[in-house]
Amino acid sequence: MNYACISDQPFVTTKDLSKRKPLSEEARARREFIRGHQFEIDTNPSTQEAELKVFKE
Repeated sequence: MNYACISDQPFVTTKDLSKRKPLSEEARARREFIRGHQFEIDTNPSTQEAELKVFKE
């Protein structure tokens, strides 16, 4: 059973609480592509094949 308990102890962790790392060039390019395009997925019900259409905004 999971439940929350109120405690007077401070927050403690063994993990490093550092800042986020900057994105790699590949991840940055992927994000820009997704944000700059619209995606449409059409599925044929009889064959269950999907067709992806990509439109530039």
